[in-house]
Amino acid sequence: MVTLRARPEPVEIDLKRTAVVVVDMQNAFVSKGGMFDLAAPGQSYIRSFGHLGWAFSAGLGAKCALPDRPVISFTGDSGFWYHIGEIETAVRWKINAVTLVNNNRSGNQSKLGFDIAYGGQQTEKATEMWVLNEVNFAKIAEDMGAVGIRVEKPAELGPAIRRALAADRTAVIDVVTDIEALAPLAVS
Repeated sequence: MVTLRARPEPVEIDLKRTAVVVVDMQNAFVSKGGMFDLAAPGQSYIRSFGHLGWAFSAGLGAKCALPDRPVISFTGDSGFWYHIGEIETAVRWKINAVTLVNNNRSGNQSKLGFDIAYGGQQTEKATEMWVLNEVNFAKIAEDMGAVGIRVEKPAELGPAIRRALAADRTAVIDVVTDIEALAPLAVS
């Protein structure tokens, strides 16, 4: 059992005693690192710090190495863009990993640095460096032959994860979040 402590209610997902959880850097790592309760010694938690976009590909590799274990990866939209073409590879090779994409249409963990650089008053030109176009990653995944699930409300998250795990094929869960929501800072 893995518990995702998210507001307003925790989401409990039974990832068996052998689940592998792979987490990207930035918002994915900062928020997931403190919100996972792994409940079994056989579960694995693998994270990256410093390699944006790593989790999606690493999750596919973990699934290939451990085909009998459920694998679920967490990444953000900025990181997912680095390797989005690998959805096709995963579908073609029937890699049934699950990937959750935090879709806040931005690399907003960089916002603080840009706020400092621009004296707290970013120009429209400055936001071009970290704000992305709106995209439906679930639709892209479906168009490439994977299971695509779009989550727009917190209550939809648990059922979406359960559906993706049960699908037994490549699945992308596009979790729409607020561009202004930042993972809490460790220091102020």
